[in-house]
Amino acid sequence: MAKSKKEVILLNISGKDKPGLTASLMEVLAQYNVNILDMGQSVIHQDLGLGILFEVPKESKSSSILKDLLFKSYELGTHIKFTPIPVDKYEEWVSNQGKGRYIITLLAPRLTASDLSQVATVIVEQKLNIDTISRLSGRKSLMKKDNVAKAVVEFTVRGTPVDMTAMKQELLNISSGSDFDIAFQEDNVFRRSRRLVCFDMDST
Repeated sequence: MAKSKKEVILLNISGKDKPGLTASLMEVLAQYNVNILDMGQSVIHQDLGLGILFEVPKESKSSSILKDLLFKSYELGTHIKFTPIPVDKYEEWVSNQGKGRYIITLLAPRLTASDLSQVATVIVEQKLNIDTISRLSGRKSLMKKDNVAKAVVEFTVRGTPVDMTAMKQELLNISSGSDFDIAFQEDNVFRRSRRLVCFDMDST
């Protein structure tokens, strides 16, 4: 079998978030007409974590792309890391997208490391992998007391649970013995299409 000449590179950028940072990096990549295969970004307390997975076009040299990205990162005051991804590993990663996806949502007055540890332990015991963790609630003040505000965190996990019934029961047990609620649901079109419609039938 002929050796593949395709090049796939994972780009990781970290540093202080600032307006125009993503646009500046994309401008460099656009000059070489690269194909973006995947990307994700998160910002916690103004600290940026940005990942871009891209394919190098046949007509471009990866060394030139990486050099320009390195200079741009220096101008932006960010740290940059390049990781070459073997094509077979990329294809293996792509094949995993057919596996089941589930959403685990935690709701509490406040979330502790112990709460998250218990849920994460169930996830790993069921042979599932965490794809993303997102905060759905607003930021909580340390100075102002707010009895209404809640902390909400959502896990997106992928895979096939070892025992679905046992997993649901374990999550229920954790919720029952703690000060937070857990929602577990399959991530599919039916979850995303749920809507609540209200009609005002008052004749006035």
